[in-house]
Amino acid sequence: MEREKIVVLADKVRSLGAHKGILISTSGFQSGAIEYARQHGIALLQIFDKYVMHIQASINLQTNHMLMEFIRQSPEFYAYQWNTRLNDCSDKKIYPSETMLLEIKNKVLKEYNEDSK
Repeated sequence: MEREKIVVLADKVRSLGAHKGILISTSGFQSGAIEYARQHGIALLQIFDKYVMHIQASINLQTNHMLMEFIRQSPEFYAYQWNTRLNDCSDKKIYPSETMLLEIKNKVLKEYNEDSK
């Protein structure tokens, strides 16, 4: 996302008398946009499709049925917060929480253990 979108949001935040704003993107942010957001108190979030997240994290793309079931039961999208001091990537997953993912993992493991009996 380009800087001008951040400028528009920052102007709107200022005109409303608010202290902070949040901008959400599915495509990331340009370095100028990140710097402007940092200077003007705008939080940047990026949303990823769950399948994209798991493909990016995979070294070996072999089919693992348990992993596919985990992905199927996971939320459709993942949200990451951008650290405006790092201009090239989002760095903090904020949704789903680690607790949510652990619950899904345990559920899938339980289902697979029951199916293998």
